[in-house]
Amino acid sequence: MSNTTENSSAVLLNQPVKKLFFQYFRSNLVSSMMLAVYILFDTIFIGWGIGSQGLAALNITLPCYSLEIGFAQMMGMGGATALSICRGQGNDTDANRYFTVSVLFASAVSLIVGILGAVFWRPIAYLGGADESIIELVGDYLRILNGAAIVFVINNFLGVFVRNDHDPQRVMAAGIISCLLNIVLDYLFIFVFDWGMAGAAGATAFSGFISILIMLITHFFKKDCRLKFCFSQLHLFSRLKRIVQNGFPSLIAECSSGLIILLFNIQLMEKGGVAAVTCYSIISNVAYLFLAVYNGVSATIQPLCSVNMGAGNCKRVKSFFRLGSITVLVSSLAFVLVGELFPTVIVSIFTEPTPEVVAVAMYAIRIYFIAYLPMGFNIISATFHQSLESSREATMISLGRGLIFLIPVLFSLSALFGVNGIWATVPVSEMLTLVMCLFLLKRLFASKLSD
Repeated sequence: MSNTTENSSAVLLNQPVKKLFFQYFRSNLVSSMMLAVYILFDTIFIGWGIGSQGLAALNITLPCYSLEIGFAQMMGMGGATALSICRGQGNDTDANRYFTVSVLFASAVSLIVGILGAVFWRPIAYLGGADESIIELVGDYLRILNGAAIVFVINNFLGVFVRNDHDPQRVMAAGIISCLLNIVLDYLFIFVFDWGMAGAAGATAFSGFISILIMLITHFFKKDCRLKFCFSQLHLFSRLKRIVQNGFPSLIAECSSGLIILLFNIQLMEKGGVAAVTCYSIISNVAYLFLAVYNGVSATIQPLCSVNMGAGNCKRVKSFFRLGSITVLVSSLAFVLVGELFPTVIVSIFTEPTPEVVAVAMYAIRIYFIAYLPMGFNIISATFHQSLESSREATMISLGRGLIFLIPVLFSLSALFGVNGIWATVPVSEMLTLVMCLFLLKRLFASKLSD
């Protein structure tokens, strides 16, 4: 093992917990925020440049985006967890074999899926709830989104590995630059060149490509970069099995998010029309900003907990999770207050607040935002299980949030209360998931983390 490897591992295994946690959290929070910010600006520019139909069309495309990001997170989280545990055990060569397998599989699958998605965009759009009034707007965005799938996958996937290579600042820098570039290009493509939805999608894709280049040039060409390709003794299928097992909860979480948007779009279009879908588009995009905090905490605890678990430092593992839990609790309380006090302000940021949209939003935002109280803890709990390779429990949490509880609650409440019942679906589902989370965490602490 090299001196660089030893020094890097020593930092993760021995540096004071609070100092290390907040060092990682600051960088990861900014990275996650940058992603959320350029999604928000996409939404704002589309809302003001194209109108409410553009916002509805954008929301129709989100399930496809969730699928692409879900696959990226599965390969990133799954591979990086195995990598960090191997490093905690002092096995850098095996760690790099997991990196190699992850890169090869993620690149191949995302390329194939991207091509198929670009060709068959129309049936995908109709499946997502599009009608004839917005189908062309959906198509303008979806063709580019799917065609550039490999960009979105590699950008998110690569960031996870770079963070696990003890360089979250590099991911942060790439995120800031690509975010600023996306905002500038969004404005130019939508308002100056009048390229509409295609311009918004193109700006996002090109910015993601630039982010990849920044990480490749600035991190992988460093002398102390520990991420290396290793093609000897790959044992492709056994390693891929471990990667997929570790990362599968991330895929479930993102795909569940996409499924939620899909089901909500269909139900809302049926019971509330374009105004309800527009309102949900606003909520979905604000959610990216709030989720950035939860994702920042998740991105922090995963490498820190994985490497320390590999080294057998259970006390440090528990301390990192405790700090993450406190952080999301404080943040969640702030998010709920914003929704309760400023629903009209939130709407006015994204589009002209027509009486119809405001009437829907006042109730929708205030009810929906209650979900953030349990949501943050549920998200980091799933990540915590993943980081310790308790993938079955992490999958149960992700399924609980997205399928097991949500679907029956959605159809029950929508049948009983119409469009108003739909807004209460996520808060109720997250509360039910929280109960399951607490049970699974108690069992995890008793088994893997007992003193």
